[in-house]
Amino acid sequence: MTCETIWENKGVLKRLSGHVSADEFVHSVEAIQADPRFDDIRYVINDFSQVSSHELDADLLQELAAIQYGAQASNPQVRAVYVGLGRDPVLAQLLRSILIGSHRSVYQVMLFETLPQARDWLQGEMRSAWRGGLLTRSSAS
Repeated sequence: MTCETIWENKGVLKRLSGHVSADEFVHSVEAIQADPRFDDIRYVINDFSQVSSHELDADLLQELAAIQYGAQASNPQVRAVYVGLGRDPVLAQLLRSILIGSHRSVYQVMLFETLPQARDWLQGEMRSAWRGGLLTRSSAS
């Protein structure tokens, strides 16, 4: 697996490609959460658009929910976004049923077909949080 982690102003873009093993995916999540910058981010975009195959299954997503539960102590504001799952309806359905529908994830989880769609939604979320007093003007930019 190739995993390019790009730290942005208020989040992380994680571009995955090739074959994604379960261990590699969990390691990429843990690496972001262990970084001191994690405390200040508002989103993680997991871009699967270049993934050819993966080992993500229901058990791994249950583990991911548990990992997120621990991470929310340092940052409860993160939104987890998954992009590019159009070629993998099985993974999309697992994410919907385990991380979204069952409320096992402590973070808000969203799925989008494209990166621009995800960014548009995130921009709206940041504006809403700013209007609601959850963010200061400097943290929303």
